[in-house]
Amino acid sequence: MALQTDYNETQPAAIAGAQATMIPATIISRNVEGAPIGFGVAVSQGAADKGIVAGGAEFVGITLLDRSAAGENDTFRVGDSARVLTKGDIWVVAAGAVNAGDAVAVGSNGAFSAAGEEDTAIPGARWDTSTTAAGQLAVIRLG
Repeated sequence: MALQTDYNETQPAAIAGAQATMIPATIISRNVEGAPIGFGVAVSQGAADKGIVAGGAEFVGITLLDRSAAGENDTFRVGDSARVLTKGDIWVVAAGAVNAGDAVAVGSNGAFSAAGEEDTAIPGARWDTSTTAAGQLAVIRLG
């Protein structure tokens, strides 16, 4: 009898777009415009009512992990109804080193960083965990 060798024995501690804790959260649905959007990505108001695009200056929230999303490489396709977190905490990929307690900012490309420089601060958002380098997962608390 063959054994399964394609999967790790343990689940990863975190994945971009996953809710970090069970604190009360506010989740809304918005329609994806323009291009597919991944999980754990900052989204802004799109051209249509209840539409969203990745990045941008009119921050709406952060896309939540959705195992039923049918897009390639874990994405919401154009026209899909995406789950968007507007309050609560969520795992995201940091664009650089961040410290717990720092304010959160988002670049025009949707990358998350500590507030400052050329990025736009997200009102009421803070880093809940720290990273030491770009590309690491950290928790953002919204609201």
